[in-house]
Amino acid sequence: MKLINIAYTGAQAAQAKLNTTAMNTANAYTPGYSRQRVEVSALGGYGMSAGSGVEVTGIRRISDQYLTNQVWRANSETGYFTMGQQYIGALEQIIGAESTGLGYGLDKFFASLNSATTTPENRALREQVINEANAMATRFNSVNNFINTQKDNITTQRNSTLESINSLTSNIAEFNRHISELEAKGHNVNTLRDERDELVNELSGLVDVRVNETSDGSYTVSLVDGQPLVSGRNSSTLKMGTDSNGAPAMELTFSGTTFGVDMSTGGQLGALHDYEVGTLGEMQATVTSMAKLIADTFNDQLAQGFDLNGNPGKPLFVFDPNNPRGMLQVNDISAEELAFSDTAGEDGNGKNLQALIGIKNQTMAIDGLGNMSLNEASAAIVSRVGIASRQNQVELRAASAVQFEAISQRDSVSGVSMDEEAVNLLTYTKAYQSNLKVMATGDQIFSDLLALF
Repeated sequence: MKLINIAYTGAQAAQAKLNTTAMNTANAYTPGYSRQRVEVSALGGYGMSAGSGVEVTGIRRISDQYLTNQVWRANSETGYFTMGQQYIGALEQIIGAESTGLGYGLDKFFASLNSATTTPENRALREQVINEANAMATRFNSVNNFINTQKDNITTQRNSTLESINSLTSNIAEFNRHISELEAKGHNVNTLRDERDELVNELSGLVDVRVNETSDGSYTVSLVDGQPLVSGRNSSTLKMGTDSNGAPAMELTFSGTTFGVDMSTGGQLGALHDYEVGTLGEMQATVTSMAKLIADTFNDQLAQGFDLNGNPGKPLFVFDPNNPRGMLQVNDISAEELAFSDTAGEDGNGKNLQALIGIKNQTMAIDGLGNMSLNEASAAIVSRVGIASRQNQVELRAASAVQFEAISQRDSVSGVSMDEEAVNLLTYTKAYQSNLKVMATGDQIFSDLLALF
């Protein structure tokens, strides 16, 4: 009887909906899962027939590509500022800390020079000057070594990030292949699409990407500037190389063609580059410039004076940026050889010492800071790093808020609502039972009809 067949299709549709509800409920807390919904349509009849029942036309994945793209872009922003803060926060601590800061070292050194003005010929006070000169040099070297260590860490982390990017793009290309093949055969690929979106989500935190879906369901993934990372079943390879000047540069190889890529890529990878050539590079140039100016200026002034033995002054500092022990070193000089006097044979004469003290407030051309004194420069670099750190923290908070909002909007569409699924479970169960009841009724009618004969 047609009654039974119609009810049978209804029971099948209800069963499909129950299965989908169970799938949604089971994956309510699975990262990246998009809820699914059964799509049905009525089967029409002919003549005076009411119809032939219902059929399942598909299982729809509830997802909004625009909202998903917004999440990916927010991930890139958050990844960028998170990575930047990891490095700039550490630099701020080194630059601003009393135990390692340059300003404190300069103050202590010049304080020892001031103390020596009472009795310039006093050997103990002269020894103190040499000790503080060593301590100040150590601070400059420590800051410079920390900067070099951060550069090494950036290189290591960049290479690791590139490996992760290459692995992710390769996997996305493989998912493209599976999805296009299975979808062409009519299979449900919703979970594969979710898994692919999770890969893109992870990739977007590492580098800013743009994603488009082609007619066969594949993703085309590219950098902001348009360079392809994934196209259908093909993926690119990113690696570090060198430019025409021998400087580090990033290269992208796709379909046998290699070309250069701008290293300001956004995401964590872009943050590493921007910090290295920006804040970190500028800070190293400033610290190196200050160390050189201290060495040259002090040595020049000492050369104009005389020591306790009446000899012309010897240099106090040695500046060598290639010295593995540190770019700023104190010369092998004794306390008697400090040229504090401006006249040979006058041990108590401290006029050249006064000139040395005046160097602290002498205006100099310092790389990255312009014309200012050493005293002003030591405060300026702390302020500059502090401002950069605060600004990055503000941007990070803003990016995190945008990311949270983007995820919330996506989840409002794609996320599983346990309350909604509970209602659906009851509704579809009743629908299933009702259709079984109709089938039972049809069977009873048919049995009663047979009993008449």
